[in-house]
Amino acid sequence: MKSIKSKTGFILMLGTTLALGAYPATAAFSQDSAAGQEMHQSGQDLKGAGSDTVGSALHAYHGTADEMSDAALTTKVKSKLMADSNTRPYSIHVESDQGTVTLDGAVDSPSKAKYAETVVASVDGVRAVNNKLSWPTSQN
Repeated sequence: MKSIKSKTGFILMLGTTLALGAYPATAAFSQDSAAGQEMHQSGQDLKGAGSDTVGSALHAYHGTADEMSDAALTTKVKSKLMADSNTRPYSIHVESDQGTVTLDGAVDSPSKAKYAETVVASVDGVRAVNNKLSWPTSQN
């Protein structure tokens, strides 16, 4: 009978030892899991920050490209106006914004304003012309 009690005691002691030995391992695994989750979240946050940075860089690039494109279009329009003997005598201010060109200044007549608009509309890259040119009106 003593051997059964000793075997039972040994099995009980072995089971308790194994159970208590496994407890810290599961607690450690839980901590690793929490740490792993935090590391994963940090990675996701960095990935999001990277995407935001790329998005900002692309936005800045497109904004710069638009500005360069607008400046190039303004230069082309001014050159065309200076090359034309009918528009050269006038001081015409030109602004471009994504293909829309705004003309401002003074010319001699409505027909000269319309002519300047036609010249500008013929420039490659001009999508629309906002003609704000003015001319003197006769007063009697």
